[in-house]
Amino acid sequence: MPLPQPQRVTVSLPLLGALCGGLLGLVAFAVVAALWRVGATHLAMAAGQGILLVTLTGMAAAILSRQPNRIRRARVPIGRALPHAWWPPQHDPVPLVAACVGAPIAAGVGAAMWLFH
Repeated sequence: MPLPQPQRVTVSLPLLGALCGGLLGLVAFAVVAALWRVGATHLAMAAGQGILLVTLTGMAAAILSRQPNRIRRARVPIGRALPHAWWPPQHDPVPLVAACVGAPIAAGVGAAMWLFH
């Protein structure tokens, strides 16, 4: 008798990004907390600020790099509707995944900086 095939569990890309971002946020919080705990408060603050800067810069770069050129360079007068051809594609997951990964990291580091300041 053949063995049954294992069931595959599918996880959406934004959820996977949020889980990875949450894990990285906890690691970043733990690093800043450990530095603060051993007495390196200035190093802890510098590490927290550095991690936050890298996270926010990476999120912005990922989001802006995926936009079509015509949207980045568009000069549309205020009050006029954009034609549908100019709208960003709705199926592009990169900005959403960047936000899902970066937000928990920024929250973890921000909480550590606020808590240990």
